[in-house]
Amino acid sequence: MAAQTAPKGEAVPPIQLIDGEGAFQTDVVQSFVTEHKLADVKNQYQVVAIMGPQSSGKSTLMNYVFGTSFTMMDAMTGRRQTTKGIWVAKSPKISELVTLVMDLEGNDGRERGEDDTNFERQTALFALSVADILLVNIWCHDIGREQGSGKPLLKTIFQVNLKLFAPDPNRKKSVLLFVIRDKTKTPLAKLVEVLEADLDRMWDSISKPPQYKESKLKDFFEVQYTALPHYEEKHEDFVADAVMLRRRFTPDGDETLVRSDDKLPGDAFALSVRNIWDIIRSQKDLNLPAHKIMVANIRCAEIKEDQIRAMVSDQAWQTLQEEVKAGRVVQGFGARAQSLVESCVSGYEAEAAYFDAKVRKEKGEELSTRLEALLKPLVVAQTAALHEAQLSEAKKDLTVGLASGKEGFAAVAARVGEASETAFSDLFQSNVRVPMMPWDGQEELAAFNKALEEHITSLRSERIQEAVSKAERQLASLLSGPVITLLDSCPKGLWPRLYAVAKDASGSAEKPLLQALEGFALSPEEQGKLKAQLAGSAQSRLQGHVREAALTRISRMKDKFTEVFTLDQNKTPRLWSRRDDIPAIAREARLAAANVLAQLAVIRPDTPSTTRSAKPGQEGEAHVADVVEEAVLRLARQDLQQEAASTSGAESGSGSSSAAALARSNSLDILSAATWPNVNEDDVLLQPHEVRTAWREFMSSSNAQVQQALTTQQANKAQSQLPPLWALGAMVILGWNELMALVWNPLYLLLGMVLVLFARTLYFELDVDAEMAKGSLPGAISLANKFVPALKSVVHKTIESIMQAIAPAEGGAPQGARAQQYRVQEPSIQMSELPHGGPPNNASAAGLTRRKPAAEGFDGVGSTPAQQQQADSRKDQ
Repeated sequence: MAAQTAPKGEAVPPIQLIDGEGAFQTDVVQSFVTEHKLADVKNQYQVVAIMGPQSSGKSTLMNYVFGTSFTMMDAMTGRRQTTKGIWVAKSPKISELVTLVMDLEGNDGRERGEDDTNFERQTALFALSVADILLVNIWCHDIGREQGSGKPLLKTIFQVNLKLFAPDPNRKKSVLLFVIRDKTKTPLAKLVEVLEADLDRMWDSISKPPQYKESKLKDFFEVQYTALPHYEEKHEDFVADAVMLRRRFTPDGDETLVRSDDKLPGDAFALSVRNIWDIIRSQKDLNLPAHKIMVANIRCAEIKEDQIRAMVSDQAWQTLQEEVKAGRVVQGFGARAQSLVESCVSGYEAEAAYFDAKVRKEKGEELSTRLEALLKPLVVAQTAALHEAQLSEAKKDLTVGLASGKEGFAAVAARVGEASETAFSDLFQSNVRVPMMPWDGQEELAAFNKALEEHITSLRSERIQEAVSKAERQLASLLSGPVITLLDSCPKGLWPRLYAVAKDASGSAEKPLLQALEGFALSPEEQGKLKAQLAGSAQSRLQGHVREAALTRISRMKDKFTEVFTLDQNKTPRLWSRRDDIPAIAREARLAAANVLAQLAVIRPDTPSTTRSAKPGQEGEAHVADVVEEAVLRLARQDLQQEAASTSGAESGSGSSSAAALARSNSLDILSAATWPNVNEDDVLLQPHEVRTAWREFMSSSNAQVQQALTTQQANKAQSQLPPLWALGAMVILGWNELMALVWNPLYLLLGMVLVLFARTLYFELDVDAEMAKGSLPGAISLANKFVPALKSVVHKTIESIMQAIAPAEGGAPQGARAQQYRVQEPSIQMSELPHGGPPNNASAAGLTRRKPAAEGFDGVGSTPAQQQQADSRKDQ
């Protein structure tokens, strides 16, 4: 039988990686790397190795699957060892990904003997360490056997791999593909089941390091299975299945075995596999990095530190640091820092160029990180200085623009914001940015824009709030006067009028507010909020006035009672004549005071709303405030009815029936209520118990005032009655002699007339009737306080009248002239008597009419008969 050859195709001659004696072929491997340009593929390649018993068709399988040209056994020359050592070739059949194929020397060969298995274990362990995919070639009829399937070798490899390399379960998992050769009718699933059970038992039986006691085979390997038909008996099927298997080694193939992972670059392949083989052959500490990598790590780290120390000690760097510490923007900071960074990086690259690329890159990245950490404080300081300077400039531009008044706030803010953003970006790019560093200015610009926007928003809110505060002050001045006036009078229908005043004031303050904010580009939502704010402020101030009024409820009730009780319909004081019905007037005044209390019990809503009564049987729906008002007025009417019943026996039955009817009513009973039903707590001004207390206190106070009125009325009745006839007769009889003596004696008569007129003038000057109408005790106190000033005033006026009357007589003027002078001076005398320049009251008029005869009497004393006659004629007139 002729020697077997590779399948037809582009034959790629393999090279021997490790010879049969275990020597690594360094030059050959390096030539292989150069020939196939592995340096160009970087890490886009995969390594596939195969292991299995000797003469089990490993080379044949690799040739048909990957198109390689490994030497295959010649059946005519007998079964013997074909592959010695480890061979490697590049697969010409897989173009999507560079695939390096390793063919290992078979184990269990008679050429090495039973005792020389050390090389077999080393090559198998090498294949596990280097290959991304490891094919395990086994015969179908060996599955279930302890020795035939190579399980002892696998067991030893697993154990050594765990012990020496200490793989991390989280690292890349090697793919183990068990290729079952010469498959039979037994289903593949059954074969896999038996093989998996054997592998699990084998894995559990090997000794593991303590940290991997509980680990499983799948934590370190990804196990796959496939089966191929007999090579000779079913050759065509074998070839077809080999092609199908080849597709699994492409990235896009079905059930692909390609796994993306971190590999050494292709130019490091030769160095990497040589170091791994040296470690395996020397049986040294395999858990350490390869010697080349370790040297590169140490040396590159030293170069990195040397470059950093050189840059930090550079005078240019120290000068740059000092300038940055000054707190100002350094001109050309970015270019100067870039020059220092480039010098440091180029020095590192030049010295580390001959070391491992991966390590050099890692250490280069560490160098960049260290340089970034050194530069970051300076860049941050420069950014802060630029940020502060530009923000200050923007604030200044905003202030100037707003002060000019030529543009609205929105236009000024937009213009300043755009100009500031452009200036900040330009200055950052020209002065602060370091090209090799990650700070491109976008985040810094965003932070500046955010700060500027916050300032503009804050300033806008401040200006708007100032305008709103001014509008609210205007609103307060428009609202307070009318509201206080309404609360002082507390008329019926108080609340609608209060809300109308609030709406008018809010509308009046709203127009100038919107005019003042025209340049702020207020959105409809903002305008609505401002209007709502003004309306809310009006409502709040209104409620504040109302709550203050509720606190002074008793004094307001007293004022209302006094107004209605003491003034008639023409708003003139009542004199409490016998025609005045004081009880009826008091009832009317108390009901008016009760209306004040009812209006101040709860806050009525602006929008009328109704609510169903909580008590069953009440017809319809009533406004909650109406229910409260009616309850307060009902309390007042009930008390007034009871008072009237207690003073009149005839009405006692009526009062009792009214009280009983009220008790049977389903209306709100304020006497037993603790709170107002269905009333929001915020709308309550006075709780029911406060209403009851206020009403009782008011009734006690008003009773005294009513009693004083009754007393005054009785006094007025007594003063208006004439003495009895018997008393008049007794006075005439008993006082006849004194009367005659007074009449026949002119001096006594004149003196008596003067005293009577003086006393009457003093009586009217004191206004005794009006003062006593206030009550006996208050009237007496008031008269006592007014007596001395009134007495002085009457004496002064009397003396002036006498002096004016007798002055012409002393000057010797004719009688006609004196009479004419008296008539001319009489109006002036009367005007001088007027209190506060007003119309003459009864007292002053009476005093003057009485005072004229007295003056004339004084003039008649010692006059001639003609003058006396003329004076007498004037008296008659």
